[in-house]
Amino acid sequence: MALKRQLAALVAAAASATLIAGCSSSDTGPAAGAPSSQGSLVLVDGDSHGYITFDTDREVLSGYTRDGKKMWQEKRYFPTDVHCAAACPDAAISATVDMNKSASESHVVWKHGESSTTQPFTEKSLVVQWARSKDTWVATSESSIIWSDGGKTHTKPFPKGISDSMGRVSADNTTLLISVQQNSGAPWSAFRFPLTGEHLSPSSISTGLPGSVGCLSPEQGTMWTLGDRASEFSLTTGKKIRDTAQFASDCASSDTSTMLGAFSASSDESTQEISITSGSRSTPFKKVSVKSAGEIGLFRDCSVLLSNGKLTTFSAQGKKTETEIGAHSLLTLPDGQIYSVGSSGKMEQHTIAAKGRNCRIS
Repeated sequence: MALKRQLAALVAAAASATLIAGCSSSDTGPAAGAPSSQGSLVLVDGDSHGYITFDTDREVLSGYTRDGKKMWQEKRYFPTDVHCAAACPDAAISATVDMNKSASESHVVWKHGESSTTQPFTEKSLVVQWARSKDTWVATSESSIIWSDGGKTHTKPFPKGISDSMGRVSADNTTLLISVQQNSGAPWSAFRFPLTGEHLSPSSISTGLPGSVGCLSPEQGTMWTLGDRASEFSLTTGKKIRDTAQFASDCASSDTSTMLGAFSASSDESTQEISITSGSRSTPFKKVSVKSAGEIGLFRDCSVLLSNGKLTTFSAQGKKTETEIGAHSLLTLPDGQIYSVGSSGKMEQHTIAAKGRNCRIS
């Protein structure tokens, strides 16, 4: 699973969500052995095997099994991005020079069980976007897409350099998309890595996207771009299917639906405009505005978000249901499992059930 936003943006959003949560008081279902740090924890990544948190006060990453057992802790570098490897909490931690001023090169810290290996790279901004293991991964740098296939490294260079990049993995873990922008304001290009074959090999989908790819669904055969006029494109041909008149800062796709999120902030509150639509092109978006800057997720036709510091669902039929479960950070898995950091700072686990118009978190 890939992060929806890089860690710095995730931390900022979670900080806003913590302020919004205020005195929300419901804390149910804590994971056994789960950490607590009074609102300073942010969920970074996770899967059905475990999860990774970042303590924003102490600047410490920690990896836990699903039942809350701590497997590792890392505080040598400030992380630029973090991803689970084949099974969380095994992970790839990217530390670039711009986030670690005393470093002269990028480092990737590989976590496997309780062991740790640090790998230096001469590139100053190498970020692992997806990893199966220390020998099989895909990364971007200031000038290339780089991938290791069973320990053999390959590169796709960009002579004009790369000013920005982003990686996204489909919910079924079959497809990785790498988006790159060579110059600020220039169109984005997208490259597809199938993850189910024997070897990694990228193919170009499009060189003229209006924004980076924020989410994709092989089942729907589509991908959505972020930024102004969020748009849907074919995952195979790169042709535009439809666009919107709205801005999107985040999105999530399931096998049947897509949700878009747009964040905005003022001096006293943060808001998020949520839109959800089914795979049918004729189905209009259902929309709702909430007080939140937290993460968003999607399970089937049910979007999961934060509203007024509470776990909340918003269905494809437009029904919003705000629970009494306080939270300031959340992560929704494709199987309907939800990791969340409660209002007291403790890790919790919940599930979401989708049935017709109803979405229920328990």
